[in-house]
Amino acid sequence: MMTGSETNMIIGTQSGNEGKGRIADFIANRSDVVVRFQGSSNGGRTILACGEKYRIGYLPTGIHHDGKNCLICGGVTLDLEKVSDEIAMLKEAGVLKARLTISKSCHLILDYHKKLDVLDGRIFGHDRNMTMTEQGFGHCCSDKYRRMGIRAVDLLRPDILHDKIKEVLAVKNEYFTKIYGEKPIDPDELYKKCLRLGEWLIPYIGDPEEIVASSVSKNLGILFEACDGALNDVERGSYPYVMPISSLSAAALAGTGLRWNSPMRIIGVAKAYSTRNDSGPFVTEESSAVAAFMRNRGKEFSGVSMEPRRVGWLDIPALKYAIKENGVHALALTKLDVLTGIDELKVCTAYNVGGEKKDVPDMAGRDMWNARPVYRTFEGWREDLSGCSDLRNLPIQVKEFIKFIEEEAGIPVIWVGLGADWGKALFIRR
Repeated sequence: MMTGSETNMIIGTQSGNEGKGRIADFIANRSDVVVRFQGSSNGGRTILACGEKYRIGYLPTGIHHDGKNCLICGGVTLDLEKVSDEIAMLKEAGVLKARLTISKSCHLILDYHKKLDVLDGRIFGHDRNMTMTEQGFGHCCSDKYRRMGIRAVDLLRPDILHDKIKEVLAVKNEYFTKIYGEKPIDPDELYKKCLRLGEWLIPYIGDPEEIVASSVSKNLGILFEACDGALNDVERGSYPYVMPISSLSAAALAGTGLRWNSPMRIIGVAKAYSTRNDSGPFVTEESSAVAAFMRNRGKEFSGVSMEPRRVGWLDIPALKYAIKENGVHALALTKLDVLTGIDELKVCTAYNVGGEKKDVPDMAGRDMWNARPVYRTFEGWREDLSGCSDLRNLPIQVKEFIKFIEEEAGIPVIWVGLGADWGKALFIRR
């Protein structure tokens, strides 16, 4: 049983959209501090507060819990417009109850980043990788490493903010006018917009990294929540079909200043099947009626574009790779109920690459494009899982399915999602 003094991390072990938010909400309720340490609004999740559901992309999961410290650390890239809207929405609804602190170091996604994404999409298309979704995330990260980014701290110094916007747009407007044949962005108009939106952020801008260090020393209960999934990591994922940042557990060190030897439990989240948003390699992809069944039942549609996600069977080699890369101690298995009603279930246990059996994904090479899945089949079940409140009440086929995943992964499954409703989940205590 989790206690308030534990440090936990929730990490995605697939290609994102694993359902991290529900277990994060459960653990956040038992934690003193909840920390976002990387990513952007691609970390979209739903919270349930006062009987209503709210969709958030930036604010930590515990934002609606009284007495929590909710931190957005410097590794998070903030869309100024979106995060302002989130704060306004929750404040007006009366559910922003936690103490929120936003790092001075957070880089800001501004209008010119989004415009560049749109224009790049005309040339490259929007399916080459995951950064070109007109959200500006990739271009903001590019500016960060080119040392021309605008950060949250600049909102506190209007004179410096104005100068920086003029300097950046002197470069960006050259792209817009001379390369793309577009109108330039007015620096004064963007400056006014930043001041207006910045009013929502300024009361919360501070040094959350110091709060993390203090909370660790006081042995408080801390939850670090990651966005996206391990297979989308810019270094260790299926490049170039990745996000422009790290989505591994190690990102918490750079993103928050956390010491590398800080003790914590890392919980990997995986669906009972696989999905993918982009056009990258997908060994277990299905295009059959079963895929349509899983997609519709699991509501597998992109939260940004509402495009249908690609759907396939659970990929054990990829899961084991993510477990290794993140140092995962335990698994949360989500959307198990989506498989209800399928007569024969499949789980990929290895890859066949040119007649050679492989059990480790080749993320850096071409093997993933040529690999064919080696499947283990399981008998399905038809019982409704949503009413189960004890592991012993689950159908034998479900227990065998979970046991197989545990044996292959080498770590325990501690939580299973059994239905779309918020309370339809089972915490397996060991």
